[in-house]
Amino acid sequence: MQMRAKDRDVSRRKLLIGCALGALTPCIADRTGLAEASDLENFLRLSAELTGRTRLPVDSARIYLQSLGLDRGALRSMDPLQDKDSDGLARRIVADWYSGQTVDSGRMICVDYTGALMWDAIGFAGPRGIPRDDGAGWALAPVVK
Repeated sequence: MQMRAKDRDVSRRKLLIGCALGALTPCIADRTGLAEASDLENFLRLSAELTGRTRLPVDSARIYLQSLGLDRGALRSMDPLQDKDSDGLARRIVADWYSGQTVDSGRMICVDYTGALMWDAIGFAGPRGIPRDDGAGWALAPVVK
């Protein structure tokens, strides 16, 4: 059986539909990427509620979330502000953000020493080894009260 020339021709409509489906295939096939983004968004939302800070770095959030070792979608159902069982989780999240460190596989990991929230909370001190903006801070004697 031979195909007629008309059957072999691809219409513009079929070509555009094929291109559109081809472009959407990675989005449809990569459901885990969508779940990870959703978990990260939930973690950032929860972290903002717990720390009172809205502009938290996404790269640090990704590391903190991974170190918690939670199942996918677990944060969506948790509300540490209302749920007593999640109180330990809330404390861990706040401690990670304020210290700039986390525990992963039994090891302490420094995630963001200079960006830790404790430096803003303290107000009068900054990370050791990092000069102040004015440059003259090293020449000043400490204030003793």
